[in-house]
Amino acid sequence: MLREDAKRVGWHACAFALAVALMALGLTGCGESASVTTAIDLKSPGVEANGELKPSVRCGWGSLWIPLEWGDVPDDTEELAILLARFKYPKEGGKQKPTVLFADLVSKFKPTERKLVANVLPEGVSWSWFGENCVTSAKGQRVLLEVFALDDVRHRKMDRQLATRLAEEALADPEVTEAPRSEGELTEDAAAVGRLITTNYTGPH
Repeated sequence: MLREDAKRVGWHACAFALAVALMALGLTGCGESASVTTAIDLKSPGVEANGELKPSVRCGWGSLWIPLEWGDVPDDTEELAILLARFKYPKEGGKQKPTVLFADLVSKFKPTERKLVANVLPEGVSWSWFGENCVTSAKGQRVLLEVFALDDVRHRKMDRQLATRLAEEALADPEVTEAPRSEGELTEDAAAVGRLITTNYTGPH
């Protein structure tokens, strides 16, 4: 009996040590990562119920020209970043692929911020963009808006490749749900994401 008891104690000790090691590595069962991206409630007072921008919302030559409001973010958020990307669907071989014409990433927002006034940026933010922001032929084009709650503060640069990947991910999953974090620049640091896709105003001026 003593020998069996010793074996049982030894087995439990090994199992406990293994569990502690897995927790330290941030791993859960089946090899999945414990880090997940959750959803942030993102909305805009400048978007109509039909998903189009209101006629009063026009590009004002500012960085972020669509007003935004968002809900709570994770407690360990170190910074917020906001993306505005203008894109369209050209036809290529019978398939529709997004072409990003302009993308603007403004990061280093304070985690306590809960809204963005159009064309007004707080002090201390970082700004990176490419493409033409305001164009006269933008009717019917789509605009992707995202807010990222990030758990790591770093310099972030927007380019066409990153913007295209983010647009493709957003179109594949318009409604953010809790899921393992996506790999890649920006999303790998995102503990939570809010997402909104709208259409430029298509009615008469």
